[in-house]
Amino acid sequence: MILSERFKFIFIKGKRVGGTSVEMALSTVCGPDDIVTPIAPIDELERMRLGGAARNYAASRASELAYANLIRVTPIHALAQVTVPKERFYNHMSLREVIEEYGRSVENFEVVCVERSPFAKILSWANWLASSESYLSGGSLQRDLATLRSSIDRIFETGEFTEVRNIDLYRNREGEVKARVLRHEKLEDDLRVFLNSRGVTKMPVLPQAKAGLKSERLDPRKFFSKRQLCIISEVFAEEFDTFGYSPLC
Repeated sequence: MILSERFKFIFIKGKRVGGTSVEMALSTVCGPDDIVTPIAPIDELERMRLGGAARNYAASRASELAYANLIRVTPIHALAQVTVPKERFYNHMSLREVIEEYGRSVENFEVVCVERSPFAKILSWANWLASSESYLSGGSLQRDLATLRSSIDRIFETGEFTEVRNIDLYRNREGEVKARVLRHEKLEDDLRVFLNSRGVTKMPVLPQAKAGLKSERLDPRKFFSKRQLCIISEVFAEEFDTFGYSPLC
């Protein structure tokens, strides 16, 4: 999550949409007084290398500095054991929570988020749950399709597939979704247009954080059963409608 007083926007980060990459890029152009929440240690380390940093998210500046130093001194293979702090402002915070905690008017702030097809999000989420341990320790996300199919079946059994239903994160106090949506499919272009609207003319580096399956390229009908496709279409109905994606049931 980012609340930029310099550029008057609030970035709300959903799950499995490419939000970490955007957050890393945005943090490199934000001002020193802007609120930038911490992300996974392996990504935080890369963000520091790019010139960005988490800041102003905790009640204590000392705790922020201690966390940043811990990231720097921890061996890459051990970063997965470092706990991301959950302070006043934190990763994947909802807009309503941000407004409440900020305590000041955000009437002139633009809300921005990243979204993609629910089918792509669920495929990405299933792959993340199956192989995130490797990534968080400095490796890469696996792309084994047999493991992916097994993970899909498991998250439908447990109901975990609903974790990537992000729309409630973007609601304002009135329950409305009035956010500028950056499309995952054309993320760099949409981010550039957004930044230009804020007066930023030099495009920051957009890293490929948590890159895995390229799930937009996969046919959902080859991975989800007919029943699963219908469940997705029902559970994510509001997202399909609001963000302009097409259900398959």
